Amino acid sequence: MVLEISLLFHLGIILIAATIFNFIARLFKQPPLLAYLAAGLFVGPFGLGGLGLSFGGIPVGVITTQEILILSELGVAFLLFSVGVESDLSKFKELGKIAILGTILQVILTALIVLGANSILNVLSFEQAVYVGLIVAFSSTAIVVKILSDTREVNTLHGRLMIGFLLMQDILVIIALPFLTNLQRLFSPLLVTGLVLEIIMLLALAYLLNRHIYPKLFEFASRSDELFFLSAMSSVFIFLFAAYLLGFPMAMGAFVAGVSISTLTYNIEVAHRLRGVRDFLATIFFVTLGIQITPSFLGFPLGLALLLALLVFALKPLVFYAITLLSGYGNRVSLTVAMALAQVSEFGFIIASIGKPILDQTQGLYSFLLLLIAVSMALTPYFMAYTDSIYNFIVSHFSGAVERVRKQSFLYRRINALGHVPEKLSGHIAIFGGGTVGANIAEALSGHAKVVVVDSDPVVVSGFTKKGINAFYGSVDNTEAWQKAGVDKARLIVIAVPSTKPALALIRKIKKGDQKQKVFARAHYFHDALAIYEAGADAVIMPHVIGSNIFVKKILEYLEKGKLEEFSEGYRDLFTFYLWEKSREERRSLL
Repeated sequence: MVLEISLLFHLGIILIAATIFNFIARLFKQPPLLAYLAAGLFVGPFGLGGLGLSFGGIPVGVITTQEILILSELGVAFLLFSVGVESDLSKFKELGKIAILGTILQVILTALIVLGANSILNVLSFEQAVYVGLIVAFSSTAIVVKILSDTREVNTLHGRLMIGFLLMQDILVIIALPFLTNLQRLFSPLLVTGLVLEIIMLLALAYLLNRHIYPKLFEFASRSDELFFLSAMSSVFIFLFAAYLLGFPMAMGAFVAGVSISTLTYNIEVAHRLRGVRDFLATIFFVTLGIQITPSFLGFPLGLALLLALLVFALKPLVFYAITLLSGYGNRVSLTVAMALAQVSEFGFIIASIGKPILDQTQGLYSFLLLLIAVSMALTPYFMAYTDSIYNFIVSHFSGAVERVRKQSFLYRRINALGHVPEKLSGHIAIFGGGTVGANIAEALSGHAKVVVVDSDPVVVSGFTKKGINAFYGSVDNTEAWQKAGVDKARLIVIAVPSTKPALALIRKIKKGDQKQKVFARAHYFHDALAIYEAGADAVIMPHVIGSNIFVKKILEYLEKGKLEEFSEGYRDLFTFYLWEKSREERRSLL
């Protein structure tokens, strides 16, 4: 009875501490992950656990009992299930070789750097070096995709590249996990063959459920909120049990479970219904990580700690930068990708847990790796924020050498030849951003004036070219794109990209000189609109505000008159007909 109350008490301590530290993190605008890590440190051996306090005979400090570790492992499982549900493997079709070959090369190079450094320093065993190399090689899908979604950069070229790298990394780590439970399997062809067959069995189960069971099951279950929730939960545990029977980590089963649902029309709803369970268990997981960061990491060799930090925050981004640059994607895109992927994946926690008995053979190694993983994930937003400063430094000191390397690549020649721009531009309209907003503007104005569209998505550029609209590949904050688009001689500048920060550079450039061009820009938030106006824009449009005003107007009309009047012709063009005239697949992609 005391044991049961102790578990409940410590679970409550974990949640209360997580809540308090999350409040503090919100006040100081810090990532929640950092708050959970700090909460774990506070209730663990570093904090309350080291004071020896008790409440009703129960120690206040939390230790990682077997029961809490099981809940923590479930947190990882549901976290990776969500990653699997939101994974879109079709991205590989768009990115081709760089997503597959580039990721394999990056993982191998990063692991080899660790093994090579260890062979020189001779401070870790071969098994420990393998675990460390794999831990630092992978980047966090959950963190990066969340940031890209928040900044609405998922469909940019650098966003697509990041997601391609991350999805391929997820596949590689899922393949590697079964081998890590027993490294001897790597040297036994018979064991490798058996393991491959087991993986095929798990994937076959996912395929059968995806093709023949899940569509009808979730269609029927969608009629009841309770049944839909239970069906989604059951789908996770089916694969957890299957992974356990096959000897795989639960996290691998959960990820495959998510992928098996990712292609269904109900995938987003499944992720939404399980978000509460995922957040609850994931909070326990991250706080537990903080608890496991014991004072033993203070005994870890400082030189080795600095070397591992250098590998994660400098050498690994350098590998990503070199691979992306040599593929021809340009200095800015390559640097953006490199800085965004300068962290360790959530899979690193799983790899570290699997290899804990081996890592613990060196004092403080396991605890230090947990700290390094958590801190690297928490620092990702700051790394991405300083990309522009680092880019300006590289351009001012090494732009010539970098440009020569880039122009040697086949992809540079292909992208540079993509699209069409007249040699002499004057009195035209330059539109930066060819998404939904920019495309509508370009199509509407193309019959009245010469239009040039600049977009950072090669697929979008190809679409404009096929329609006979001048377009080329580039970004709104790229000075080369400004020249190519003839900004100085344009009659009007339209900035239709959703990101405010890169748009400000172009607006200030135009308004700083003697040019008299009018600048129309879009904004998502009111404070962004104010910043754009202060930079010198002549008109700022907020599409979602206009849409919501029309929405409210139609609702009020219905409440006053008791009936719903038809949209006017202009509104129908904007909303009803625009979607209705599209094919079913196009409507789904737009929505």
